Amino acid sequence: MTWNGKMGEPVGLVDPVSKEIASLRKSRGVPDELTLPDVVADSWKRCLADYNLLPDRVPRAEVLSHSEMRALMEEQEEFLRIAEPEVERLFLRLVDSEYLVSLASHQGAMLLFRCDYQYLGDLASSGVIPGSVWKEEAQGTNGVGTCLRVGKSVSIVGNQHYGAATQSLTCLTAPVFGRQGAIESVINVTSARNEDARMNRVVRNIVERSSRRIENGYFGRLHRRNMMLRLLDSADTADIAEEGRIALDDSGRILDGSSHVARLLGRPVDQLVGTAADQILELDTALHDIRPDTPITLTVNGKQLQAVLTVPANRIFGAHRLGGHTFAGMPRAAEPSRAAMVPLRSATLAEQDLRLDPVTSQAMDRALRLLNAGLPLIITGETGTGKTVFAKTIARRSAGDAGEVVFIDCAALDQSADIVGLFQTCLDRPKACLVLDRFDALDEAGQTALLSLLESDRQSLPNALGVVVISSTELEKLAKDGKLRSDLLHRLKGGQVSMPPLRANPDLEGTIKDLFRIECTALGRSGIALDDEARLVLLNYHWPGNLRELRNTLRHAIALVDGKAIRMDHLPDDMVDELSRKDLTARSQSEASKIEAALRYNGGNVSLTARYLGVSRATLYRKIQIQQARSEA
Repeated sequence: MTWNGKMGEPVGLVDPVSKEIASLRKSRGVPDELTLPDVVADSWKRCLADYNLLPDRVPRAEVLSHSEMRALMEEQEEFLRIAEPEVERLFLRLVDSEYLVSLASHQGAMLLFRCDYQYLGDLASSGVIPGSVWKEEAQGTNGVGTCLRVGKSVSIVGNQHYGAATQSLTCLTAPVFGRQGAIESVINVTSARNEDARMNRVVRNIVERSSRRIENGYFGRLHRRNMMLRLLDSADTADIAEEGRIALDDSGRILDGSSHVARLLGRPVDQLVGTAADQILELDTALHDIRPDTPITLTVNGKQLQAVLTVPANRIFGAHRLGGHTFAGMPRAAEPSRAAMVPLRSATLAEQDLRLDPVTSQAMDRALRLLNAGLPLIITGETGTGKTVFAKTIARRSAGDAGEVVFIDCAALDQSADIVGLFQTCLDRPKACLVLDRFDALDEAGQTALLSLLESDRQSLPNALGVVVISSTELEKLAKDGKLRSDLLHRLKGGQVSMPPLRANPDLEGTIKDLFRIECTALGRSGIALDDEARLVLLNYHWPGNLRELRNTLRHAIALVDGKAIRMDHLPDDMVDELSRKDLTARSQSEASKIEAALRYNGGNVSLTARYLGVSRATLYRKIQIQQARSEA
């Protein structure tokens, strides 16, 4: 009997499938020493033994029709709204390296597709186009299909592809998990060239992190009505990709967990479901005593983790019970009158409406860490994005029950105001937090007094005075225009949080639903719903006035409706006129309407419109060209 020295087995015992694989690779000129990774070798065996695919006769990928594509995208609309911004960011990061970025459904169909036009030809020749369906049993070993088959990230490089037509490609993929650990989609990065192994490892790591960001965002959406524990290896990171998330019911039992939880806790998620969180997490504080959105340390199997408890937005400032206990530090009170200086001791009505979606939750965590470290906090953003509500919420949580928040509207101060005295009042309060709204209206005397306050001896932990500055204009621009002292600018530049515009919200539909419910309650109307056309108008409007404009629009519609359904004629006329009434149910037409409205709003300037929509100029030009091509077809 002869022996295979490489495998350490008798040649006669090598199975026929392995022999056939070796023969195929030899015919492709692959050296014997270049062995296939286990995940690829197993896939090749399935292609031969289970699927009966011939490498040179693997059919081209099936391509969905326009109606099939539209139906699938509408079916996954909620998920795609969360995933699309991350896909766009990933593409902008990799486009210069000649990569295609796509997101495939759990059936393997490429739904989101981002590629520089100059590389489309090479990829299309291999069948990689929008709507193409990649299944391992149909196309053999490939990035998307094999990732779906094995349920983990894979790299399929060059001749590791089973089909001859795709051997020029490098595919790096990672699954995105959804409800109860099921694969929701696959992030795919493809190049029409063979990269070196080191580069592939780097890009695959980037892809895996993008998939976890989408997963955590979608997990937050799925469990928006439940309490959630967000787990981190370290408090030093604010990247949502590093989080493991656990959803809890009102009794403190685990309902679901994101895929990263298994690595952090060392146990599969399905073993955690139904278990009381207290039995798994060695908390120093009882679960019902944890203050929401305040970082805590916990120990699991001797390993220390950071955790944050998140309570649903509609209960964030109301008394909420867990296992018969009430969370501490969650009072409810009426909105105080707005004056130049207002001590805030409890949550305002507006703050009860603050939605803790994934983006806001991450911004809140970052802001709290900066403020609790004794750094001044700068909050910027377009008008109407909710900067003031966000600032008051952060300030109150930083000050705690023993402290006090002092709110000063800089634009409401008159010339006779004793600004020095107002600021001095803050020093006389224990653990005070000063919130300065409309900071760009603070005059020179006020700036001098604030600088003196910041330089006082009270700026040492743990009794540091918290300072939150709210401005619609970047402070650097104020200083450049001579409206802000440069020494004050340098003293304030501790940390900054920018509130995203409403048009960049990954969960716009969820925000509309929540605010619609809040406005209906405020106006004493119940049983009202948005019809499909009105809902589509709201979803595809570009919202230059952000949250403030959305709330006024909803209030306008609720006030006018007589029956039970809000129609387009109940919405403001100028908004409806900006959007096409025709074919609103078609996704491409909706996007075209949004782009056209945004271009009009920015006077036809493409560069300004691209920044306004949060995309690159190249992406916007590509979208415009696609719409023009469709209209000419």
